[in-house]
Amino acid sequence: MYDLEALDYHQLAQLRDAVNQRMLQLRRTTGLRLSELLNLFEQVKQTLRDQGKEWRSLERWQYIDGQICFWLNPADQSRYRMGWFSIDDLIRWSYDSGPIVIVENDAASEEQWGTWHDTRAYDLAA
Repeated sequence: MYDLEALDYHQLAQLRDAVNQRMLQLRRTTGLRLSELLNLFEQVKQTLRDQGKEWRSLERWQYIDGQICFWLNPADQSRYRMGWFSIDDLIRWSYDSGPIVIVENDAASEEQWGTWHDTRAYDLAA
């Protein structure tokens, strides 16, 4: 048990982030109805906001490759990729991992995830 009164601001922020991440980790993301997925999406966005992650766009979604994906245009494009990402990708972003996070000098990561041009590319004309 934590004595919340004994924690300073920084410790409380760390605790909040840990709780948010753990709650997201415990959520089942497969087989969710659209309304449940969009509710989880709002929770993920709040967690990301709490962590200070910012974006220019994270509102559009569409069905891609058998799943709902969300368009992310992060504010810090030197650290994060833009593109279409699943809810699981967004949750991994809250852990600073996954395809959204750019790892400096990591050619294997770039080869695995591609550039923003081909990340989950979707041809609307097809």
